[in-house]
Amino acid sequence: MKSRYHLLTLIVIVILFFCLYFISEDFRRVVFRSTEIDSIGHIISFFCLTWVLHSILKLPLFNTMLTVGFYGMLTELGQLYLGFRSAQMSDFISDIIGISLFGVIRWSILMYRNRSSNKPAL
Repeated sequence: MKSRYHLLTLIVIVILFFCLYFISEDFRRVVFRSTEIDSIGHIISFFCLTWVLHSILKLPLFNTMLTVGFYGMLTELGQLYLGFRSAQMSDFISDIIGISLFGVIRWSILMYRNRSSNKPAL
């Protein structure tokens, strides 16, 4: 049941993004005006990475976010010393945005579930 929930959530997010992308010209302009496609890729990939690790490892949310953030920092530091790659602060910031986005969404879901389970039955 839990895997169906994850799959359904992912499908809804993808459908919403593509609907907004193909329907709204304003949405496309806002997303791609000052943002490189690389930054969007970093946000999406670190969102998904945090989601998968949190789901598989069952670590607390904060620990997962901290670990993935540290991984993002290490990848950018590693790219600093590679001749064919370049480390960019904007990539690291995009990583942190993706991680934080997952954290906020997951925390909101947990708060909503706690609130709805504490309601007295009428």
